[in-house]
Amino acid sequence: MSEQFQLREVFDSTMVNKLVSNISSVWPSFEHKSFIDTITPNLSKLSFGDRCSLITDTLQSNLPEDFPAAVQILIDALGPEAVADSLSGFDGFIIMPQCLFVSRYGMDYFDASINALYEMTKRFTAEGDIRPFIERYPKKTMAFLHRITNDINPYARRLASEGTRPRLPLCQRLPQFQKKPAPVLELLDKLKSDPNLMVRRSVANNLNDIAKDNPDIVVETLTRWQKEDPGKEMKWIISHSLRSIIKQGHPGALQLLGYSSKVEMIVSDIDVSNKNPAIGNEIVFSFKITSKENKPCKLMIDYIVYYMKANGKQAPKVFKAAKKTIAPDQSITINKKHSFVQRSTRVHYPGKHSIEVQINGKKYTKVDFELS
Repeated sequence: MSEQFQLREVFDSTMVNKLVSNISSVWPSFEHKSFIDTITPNLSKLSFGDRCSLITDTLQSNLPEDFPAAVQILIDALGPEAVADSLSGFDGFIIMPQCLFVSRYGMDYFDASINALYEMTKRFTAEGDIRPFIERYPKKTMAFLHRITNDINPYARRLASEGTRPRLPLCQRLPQFQKKPAPVLELLDKLKSDPNLMVRRSVANNLNDIAKDNPDIVVETLTRWQKEDPGKEMKWIISHSLRSIIKQGHPGALQLLGYSSKVEMIVSDIDVSNKNPAIGNEIVFSFKITSKENKPCKLMIDYIVYYMKANGKQAPKVFKAAKKTIAPDQSITINKKHSFVQRSTRVHYPGKHSIEVQINGKKYTKVDFELS
């Protein structure tokens, strides 16, 4: 892909023609010209989501009105299941508007829809489109997800963990699981030792979601899992699951990872190379840490940037600096760079900014500077 590639371009005329070819091969009556003529001229002016939605709605207009019959055509046209060990590339995105077709037009047909999402997720992922069924048919959908935790296909098993994430990005939240995550934890318990890394990563991402609303429950769950399985795969799940609350200095999360929240350090003032950087520049800064402990200590060293926002108020963001083991009375110096280049994911505004050091969840020295 070129440097100018935008995600919306996965839904282009080539993909539309491929979808037409797939459907026509199993249903010769498909009005392929009408399908193409409705979609292709409109793609250039639409966003990623709107392109996907247009393809979905045009499918509905050109397939049989009877939903079970229509969705069976899509299933028959899917082709072979994915064989890769993880989601990668863009080829699978051809499934996305078909998953949306199921959740948009198949909510009154539970069995046909769940079967369709099961077949589709084995080629890509139905993580976003299983969620309306969790909301409307909680018992039946959760029973289905429990069944597929034992499925031979890792993409199917991943649906159980990824589709139930309370805060799945770009999808509707599941507030019932934000309040009471126990039903999700029952699923994750079955998948925590899955042989596929993609599935285990999904388990950790789900726990990271849950931890944002129920940190103590996640720490308790991971503590139990660690006792049951002290292996390196479980250590990875624990570390990945706690990545958000560890930045908040949660004592139980720190302890689970081997860091004490009670260590005493001396942090010298932060030395900032340029206290008046411009947007688009970077700053270089350093600080010295001296241990006051009488034994070696593991340190999780972070720094917090307090960004000026559009509303004129500062908002903190935690960044990783280093992981160190420090001896009694030892001093170590940390050197870091931080960029203020404008990005789509972070817009910078001029004004007062600050940097603060955080060690094992405890905040130390802080320095201000002006971004121009």
